[in-house]
Amino acid sequence: MAHFETSATWKGGQSVEVASAGKPAHSIMPPPEFGGEDGHWTPEDLLIGAVESCLLLTTLHMVKTMSINLVSYSSSASGELEKTAEGLRIQGINVNIQATVGSDEDVEKMNKAVETAEKFCPVSAAVSCPISAEANVSTQ
Repeated sequence: MAHFETSATWKGGQSVEVASAGKPAHSIMPPPEFGGEDGHWTPEDLLIGAVESCLLLTTLHMVKTMSINLVSYSSSASGELEKTAEGLRIQGINVNIQATVGSDEDVEKMNKAVETAEKFCPVSAAVSCPISAEANVSTQ
């Protein structure tokens, strides 16, 4: 079993520093809509980025397992924060993937790899909002 620890320190005003032993710290603020300054990571950015990067890493595991000739992979992700009866909630996270593979056979395998990764990404499984991953896979 893996274990993860972080620490958060208030730096004054709306600034927080989040760290994990042996790793670079991150300066975090609320989004500008909630009094933060432009140019800083927000907790919402970190959450959406965590889902996106976990999906990528889980997909890479599937690529290796399925012997896919992956040439390139990039993605973008977005999430919508809305006011609900329970308070502010992220209503969903959409991940758009652009991938290039080495052969026509790998296109189908890559789509399957993304679909499988979407089911098994541990970070996605930890959030309560819907996660949607759409892959646009082409050959070289």
